[in-house]
Amino acid sequence: MVDISHEIKIKAVPDQIFAALTTADELKAWHSSHVSGQAQLGGVLHIEGSGRPRFDWKVTELSPPKRVGWLCTAGPGDSAGTTVLFELSPADQGRTLVVCTHAGWPGIHGNYRKCNTLWGVLLHHLKQYVETGKAAPAFP
Repeated sequence: MVDISHEIKIKAVPDQIFAALTTADELKAWHSSHVSGQAQLGGVLHIEGSGRPRFDWKVTELSPPKRVGWLCTAGPGDSAGTTVLFELSPADQGRTLVVCTHAGWPGIHGNYRKCNTLWGVLLHHLKQYVETGKAAPAFP
């Protein structure tokens, strides 16, 4: 099994970023404008982009304001069964370090490469949204 891992520093407190990761309306502002479902522990988030595959993410961990975990229960290719963990920790100059690990891939083929690129893009949209307050989803 292999993992995808990205990190980014965002000029905001962990609580702000945690909120952006844990409510459907906040996810719509930076991830995709097509988010529905429940962002509560055990709930399922349905996320898709216009003309793109749908992902269903079961919320497996909510540890405010430090950790958010998701399990992919439906998605294209070999993405089902993978997990995503967001870890938030205070960093220098009033920023928060966000580490995103998408784990459980059977190899570096198939959707692994696409998702690796996608997480880099999504984290930059998260940063832009949290720092400016202006919605600009990666997938309108």
